[in-house]
Amino acid sequence: MAQTLTVDHPHEHIAHVRLNRPDVMNALDNDLINDLCTRFEELDREEHVRVILLSGAGKSFCAGGDIGFLNYINQMSPSEIQKVIYELFFKLAVVTRVRQPVLAVLHGYVLGAGLGLSLLCDIRLASENAKFGAEFPGMGIIPELGLTYTLPALVGLGKALELALSARRFGAEEALNIGLISRMVPEEKLLDESMAMARQMAQLPPLALRWTKSALRRGAESTLAESFERESQINGMCFASEDHREAASAFLEKRKPIFKGR
Repeated sequence: MAQTLTVDHPHEHIAHVRLNRPDVMNALDNDLINDLCTRFEELDREEHVRVILLSGAGKSFCAGGDIGFLNYINQMSPSEIQKVIYELFFKLAVVTRVRQPVLAVLHGYVLGAGLGLSLLCDIRLASENAKFGAEFPGMGIIPELGLTYTLPALVGLGKALELALSARRFGAEEALNIGLISRMVPEEKLLDESMAMARQMAQLPPLALRWTKSALRRGAESTLAESFERESQINGMCFASEDHREAASAFLEKRKPIFKGR
């Protein structure tokens, strides 16, 4: 059986996960979702990994759900479909739960569930040729994989409604303008730009990097008062860490810090 994804370590502290079903533009099926979930859970436990890149092999990042898989669940009852979809797609929320920042490296088609997967990542960089779309209504279904939360959170409710209800495709320039992606670059420079950002993050104190991701994600769903309390709790741990003391010493001694994640 062909590998549904590949993983390599282009840098000591960076893992590059690549969806590997290029013949179907990396469409999501049961095997790919399960393998992706398992690999992310493993990476979450690997202390040396500080940043994760997620990309797609071939001509696209991910063109959506696999038609064969969709035909399979169409044979089920509504209650069975609900259970299968919830269990499968909730697994992909592991992308938000892993401690490391996750950078989505987007090119070609980023459609449907592929768009949903990209929005679960923390940061998105896209090539100039990338094509996005929340095309679910065209298939007679509603947005899934958390898109009803992540899309309006990123672009605002009005724009999210327009994109989803029109089910239209749009390019990387519009995605950049509405805040869906952080950066648009020529396709031939996409991986290099993504690696450069990942290396920059990997040089930061690992504990602060992980806790910043956690605090921001939780802060987006809480009140200002709750954020103040959470920030004070986490910074209490940060100030007591070896990494903080190393950062302060390196600054005073005008040298490059060496962080150990402690």
